[in-house]
Amino acid sequence: MTTTDDAVKPTAAEQKTQLGDKWGKKVIEAGYTSFPDVIIKYQQRLKLKPLDMNVLLHLLSYWWTAANLPRPSKKTLAAAINVDPSTVRRCLQKLEKAGYLTRIEHRKKYGSRPNEYNLQGLVKALQPLALEELEEIRKKKARNLAKAEGKKPPKLQLVK
Repeated sequence: MTTTDDAVKPTAAEQKTQLGDKWGKKVIEAGYTSFPDVIIKYQQRLKLKPLDMNVLLHLLSYWWTAANLPRPSKKTLAAAINVDPSTVRRCLQKLEKAGYLTRIEHRKKYGSRPNEYNLQGLVKALQPLALEELEEIRKKKARNLAKAEGKKPPKLQLVK
């Protein structure tokens, strides 16, 4: 039986090719965002409303590497999802209060630059959900294997 642990994972180039096959090469060349399935599957348990999901999706689209935190302005996020910047501000405050993100302010003597958003709280919150999901995947594979083995034709036996 192949599990997620011993399955051969595609390289980044293979993944990009697979995404290109799915979405079209030009669409993928224009950029894509990695968004963990557990956020989608466990949205209700994470208490994320549709606006929260939309804001998170846009934040993640700016998080290109682990070391470079996303830092779109509230105005940029608001324009992308067609809401007022104050709506985005309240949503970010809610996500921060839930512990999913931490705002890192960048103030200058005159004005400020966009905040950075550290999403390690969300990453941490997803860990037990990911373990739960992996266990469900393992159980499903075991059920499917048992089912497949149960459907094998019986072995012929010599009748005396």
